[in-house]
Amino acid sequence: MQGLMVFLFSLFIALSVQAKEITAIGSAVLVDDMETSRDQAIRDALRQASLQMGGSIHSSQMLVDGLITSDQMSLKTNGQFRHVRILQEKISQGILEIKLRAEFIEEGQCAMNEGNGYRKAVAVAGFALQTPKQAVLGGLQNIEQHLPSVLANTINGHHRLHAMDSGHVLMFSSVDRAPSSQNNLQRLTNSVELAKELGAQFVVSGVIRDLDMINPDADVPRLWDQSLDIIGLSREKRMRNFVLDVYVHDGISGALMFQNTYATAGVWEYDDFQRTGFATSVFWKSDFGEHVKDALSKVVDDLNTNLGCQPYMAKIIDTSGDYIRLDTGGSVGMRPGDELTVFRTSTFYNLDQEGLTQLHDTKVKATITQVQPRFAIAKLNKTPARYAIQREDVVVAW
Repeated sequence: MQGLMVFLFSLFIALSVQAKEITAIGSAVLVDDMETSRDQAIRDALRQASLQMGGSIHSSQMLVDGLITSDQMSLKTNGQFRHVRILQEKISQGILEIKLRAEFIEEGQCAMNEGNGYRKAVAVAGFALQTPKQAVLGGLQNIEQHLPSVLANTINGHHRLHAMDSGHVLMFSSVDRAPSSQNNLQRLTNSVELAKELGAQFVVSGVIRDLDMINPDADVPRLWDQSLDIIGLSREKRMRNFVLDVYVHDGISGALMFQNTYATAGVWEYDDFQRTGFATSVFWKSDFGEHVKDALSKVVDDLNTNLGCQPYMAKIIDTSGDYIRLDTGGSVGMRPGDELTVFRTSTFYNLDQEGLTQLHDTKVKATITQVQPRFAIAKLNKTPARYAIQREDVVVAW
């Protein structure tokens, strides 16, 4: 849809999950770096808030000959915070004190969300290499297209998302400007086009930031290295980096929904001339491959957590009388008799004359009457002409 810029998902998140608002105060010793002190004070305030919401502190100590050699403390909480707002900040006697307010979402609330019954359609685009020459070692040049395939296949092993492999499509003309190569609103226009082509609600993309060797001069591992480790004569490991940026853009507006960096490293067991390729059986058997697999599993877990609880949305692709055709189908779990709400889309402009998309609840219900693999037909309970329901409007299931 032309002119769509930023989708107001905060509205849907607020409606789809119950959140508790909490106020807490944290403090930190003032140091030369004000930002460091502020960050520590905010963390302390969130710890206090977690304890108010039933969190608990766990500590463990290791003693050797009566001396503490390890002292660890961790905080366990049964939810997460969002919409953190600083209410007050003051300094007194070298102590920075911050008062903040945040919304607390308990774990498990998403399970009550009716929209979770549908698998959100996700298009997984190609992952560009920041430094292509780093892929020469091991012959990993196929990673740009094969990594999306691995992600898509892994995602489809879970029940919340339905992934479509689009590894042949690279979203960014310049990896240095990712994830928002279009404007300061972090919108990606070509993600809208890809989502429209595939009928996806979200578009996953990213950049492979680092595949370089940490210590390229280290020797290739030998069979007797483990024996040398036992007697304390271990050699320097031949380590290789894997750093991946992952981005998720909304398929309707192109707005950035999620981003994170995943970094790991593993032993590269092959010499400079062996070409394993990416995602081959030889690659996965290596220590480096195992670490990459673990990192990608964490990516999929985060995608399921962050996207699985979003409301389900699909576009209206045409109307006919009291019936509408939806850009969704049986692959996401849609069934005859399911009921969704119709929202009108409209565009308004901010002070910078950038178009923003707003959704209006029409209160019109759409009941699914027919489901095909790539589309569905629904009957409206009110005359669509009265509410000006048209193509490019959306249906939503909470």
